[in-house]
Amino acid sequence: MLGPIRRFAMNPKVLNFIRPALANDVGKITVGSLAGRFAPDAAFGALAAFQTPGDFGDKAIAFGSSTLGGGLGGAGLTALTRGKLGMVGELVGGFGGDYLGMMAGDTLARGKDRLMGGEGLTAWERMGAEQQAQYAKELEQQILTQYGIIPGTREQYADPSTGYGVA
Repeated sequence: MLGPIRRFAMNPKVLNFIRPALANDVGKITVGSLAGRFAPDAAFGALAAFQTPGDFGDKAIAFGSSTLGGGLGGAGLTALTRGKLGMVGELVGGFGGDYLGMMAGDTLARGKDRLMGGEGLTAWERMGAEQQAQYAKELEQQILTQYGIIPGTREQYADPSTGYGVA
């Protein structure tokens, strides 16, 4: 399984194409140059995971899609432009990749929800639906109470026709 992927990734043509995106100032791909390239994307992926409601699966999907989308988008645009745009290419590619990653992550989250027996919603959509239902229930209770349809509310004591309170 990994044989063809490894042959592709280690192909000299592929390495020469991607080198400007991943290399340091000397032109070598090192752990430090990779960390400098992908650490900001991983940090923003962690922020996306922390802010995402839902279970661990929803948070993992948010982290992975944001990290991979931003990292590969920035590296991809830098490689395509052969590094001529510098950090601007990394920034623009990172934003574009992050948007594509979010769309892919939403698709994965919807599929995960459907597999778990849900309606096929993202964590944000589920939270919104729950809040809408809660608001509708509160609004219904407020209207029923306001018009005295629910017996035993305090508004009945202010009604002079009942004989309570006001004479």
